[in-house]
Amino acid sequence: MMQSNSELSPQFKARAAGGLWLLCIISGMAGFVVGAPLIVANDATATAANILAKESLYRLGFAFDLISGASYLVTTVFIYFVLKPAGRSLSMFAAFFGLAGVAIGGVTWVSRLALLVLLHGDQYLSAFTTSQLQAMAMTALKLQLQVFSIGMVFFGVQCISIGYLVARSTFIPRVLGVLLTIGGTCYVIVSFANFLVPSFGPHLVPFLMPVALIGEGALSLWLLVKGVNVQRWNEQASLDR
Repeated sequence: MMQSNSELSPQFKARAAGGLWLLCIISGMAGFVVGAPLIVANDATATAANILAKESLYRLGFAFDLISGASYLVTTVFIYFVLKPAGRSLSMFAAFFGLAGVAIGGVTWVSRLALLVLLHGDQYLSAFTTSQLQAMAMTALKLQLQVFSIGMVFFGVQCISIGYLVARSTFIPRVLGVLLTIGGTCYVIVSFANFLVPSFGPHLVPFLMPVALIGEGALSLWLLVKGVNVQRWNEQASLDR
């Protein structure tokens, strides 16, 4: 019989979390690289033409995003168990925000599929002109970007919480927690900037997003390669009981 999650070693949980987190980062970036060139800002006709001409790329980007979301869903579960000794309640709080962020991400996936349905213009959509369908598709795309920003707020809060837990733990280097806390703060700042000042928010992305990725990447690599100090993990876990 397979071991339950509670029976798995902390080292296995840590390395699984690190590997899945890296998969989430890589697949998310791949999805962006594949899909972003197809989008022409505020030009529904050009965007529609690009997507229909390179639909396989659009669908590949969608698949990468699904992989990213699914891998992070499992990452959240493993991270909860890895960091529970550093703070059971806060670890649960972080997991809730992570799962909520993935759920919100699911809404963006629906919007991306809706875009394809509209652009294909099947018979039941014949009441609408091509221009109207393209405009609705662009609206679905805009909605996806707005909802994505909401999800990033939840993800940012989760990163801040995880960073704090790592910093107060005795089994993972605290500097990694500090880096992740800074990274999570960057996510939250960019998201709220996009809401409050849409003309300014995107200008922050090239400066703040790399900082956030450094925080995520550093912790995930450490967990994958080094894992946790098992002796100290067990000591802190015994104090949490």
